[in-house]
Amino acid sequence: MIANHKLLIDQNCPMCNIYGKTFKKFNMLDQESITPYQIVGEELTCSIDMHRAQNEVALHDTVTGKTIYGLDSMIEIFAQGKNWIKKPLQFPLVYLPLKQLYNFITYNRKVIAGNAPSPAEDRVCEPDFNYFYRTLFIVLTALFTGLVLNSYTNHITNYFGFTTPWFVEYIICFGQVVWQGTMILLWSRKNSWDYLGNMSAVSTLGGILLLPLLFMNSFFDFSGIVFLVYFMVVVGIMLLEHLRRCSNMNLGYLPTISWLSFRTVVLFSIIWIFN
Repeated sequence: MIANHKLLIDQNCPMCNIYGKTFKKFNMLDQESITPYQIVGEELTCSIDMHRAQNEVALHDTVTGKTIYGLDSMIEIFAQGKNWIKKPLQFPLVYLPLKQLYNFITYNRKVIAGNAPSPAEDRVCEPDFNYFYRTLFIVLTALFTGLVLNSYTNHITNYFGFTTPWFVEYIICFGQVVWQGTMILLWSRKNSWDYLGNMSAVSTLGGILLLPLLFMNSFFDFSGIVFLVYFMVVVGIMLLEHLRRCSNMNLGYLPTISWLSFRTVVLFSIIWIFN
């Protein structure tokens, strides 16, 4: 267990709270080490780069006064002082990909978690906006969703007696980004990147929820009707989550109406073209 340290986390971020509780549960940090960024005292703020700590979680040694950030702090916690764990993780061929993964998550953590804005009275703990990692998040989630849907919808279309080319779902997923991106620029330009990130997170949630049925179908060979009904349930969950996130961003119902309109037009277009 690492003692005499302070790990600064965003108390309003569900992801941060989860890994903070995990560190405590597995005795990787003592009970006093987890400290909300919003309420950390002045005795620490003068020793910690508070702006950097918004982007990269800070681990402060209260004995030496040294602070490490981001991936380095995570490695320190996981290694628990054991060099045979730390050294391989710090090897450049391992460290550099992990660093990119860490940055990918940390700069998108707000749209991944989809939590409401922090209370106005709190010290701000928002990650800086990064065009590269947000664009990468949107592209990768569209590719992932297209891949899952390509496998999933085949079971439905085959049941109804027609098939679609493998690239259709990818066109739909990226088309959704372009369509919603255009709409959000007209409604709320300042929220455009945050909205697209949240929309992509909702799409990813839908893709993940479809995976269990695809996996179980390897053993039970479900009917196309089962795939259709389950798909509608997942769409319902996605709709509720989309509404929740739009409410958090004060965007109202228009983005959700546009989102549903695009999907409806696409559905009837597919039936008309391929059936």
